Amino acid sequence: MGEVRKRCLGRLNRKSIGRQAKKKSNLSRYGLISISHDSDWSIQDGLKSTPYMRDLLLYSGQEDNYRTSQEHIRKYLRVLTDDSQINRLCVHYGEKLEEQTKSLQQGTIERSKELFKGLDEKEVVYAMFDGCMLPTRPQKTANEEIGSWKEMKLGRIFTERNHLDLGSKPNIIRESIYVSHFGNHYDFTNKLEVVVDRFENLDERLVLINDGAVWIANFIKANYPNATDILDFYHASEYLHEFSKVLFSKKTQEIDRAKWTDKQILRLLNDNIESVIEEIEQMVLNGKARIAIQQKIITYYSKNKNRMRYKTYRDKGLLIGSGPIESAHRFVLQKRMKQSGQKWTKKGGQAVANLRVFHLNNQWDKVIRL
Repeated sequence: MGEVRKRCLGRLNRKSIGRQAKKKSNLSRYGLISISHDSDWSIQDGLKSTPYMRDLLLYSGQEDNYRTSQEHIRKYLRVLTDDSQINRLCVHYGEKLEEQTKSLQQGTIERSKELFKGLDEKEVVYAMFDGCMLPTRPQKTANEEIGSWKEMKLGRIFTERNHLDLGSKPNIIRESIYVSHFGNHYDFTNKLEVVVDRFENLDERLVLINDGAVWIANFIKANYPNATDILDFYHASEYLHEFSKVLFSKKTQEIDRAKWTDKQILRLLNDNIESVIEEIEQMVLNGKARIAIQQKIITYYSKNKNRMRYKTYRDKGLLIGSGPIESAHRFVLQKRMKQSGQKWTKKGGQAVANLRVFHLNNQWDKVIRL
């Protein structure tokens, strides 16, 4: 019996040693390396890359498309990876950021506190939000497969001191906080409030510039009634340009169109919105389409006229345009997510947007901690 027991124990020990010695290949900055399964450094999640390599792949994947990221890694490190691996990592950790939004909001609050720290007693804080359309994966219908577009909402918050007016050159904003959401405005405003609430007590020194969408107007009215709410001047001007094309539709009327539009814009810039509305109301137009556009601008201006006191705002030194959020769309979202041939699922789009936002909010350490 003693010999049989020894042989059995010997087999068990060999199996145990075999299990301990079992290794898996992980991608590292030095290429593929083998790490024992029972090593403290081994990551048991099937993504097969070392922590530092994950950092590099994630950072590269949120900066550019996955194929280009793969090429950069190969060029800089002489390490072979593939775009699908970078894709899996970005979606995996981008989803984790979304799942932990509530707990990670504390980090966003900390960032807003940093922004608030040392704020001058007369200093203004700007909050701008808008949506941009991103191409999504085709949807199958009964007869055909059609592409679609969905709106990614983005918010940008920055202080007056961080806005540098360079005159004729594009302005620079040194530091901002960004919030994004690929979906309905309720979920977006829930994320946004975490940051903006920090500045609620500034009252009129909290300046909200937007395009006048109904959901934005309702959000501001319910949450920040004492803030300065400005209708973006460039959106207001676009309505004039659209209407002038109907009013002066012939090519021979281009000079008249420009003169008329410039006159109305000057009125807007001098707090004379009522005169603009009155002149348009008194015009007699023929045709349902022309009348519909006339009514559209009258309704839009009448509804927003209290938010269109542009001379008053400029006299206070305030911005009246949403240029900062328009430029943010380009370098936060579109630079990465609107490249040729790209189409997004809601999950994949939100994941990459989360990584972009955490990077640009100087919160990449939160990604590394995951």
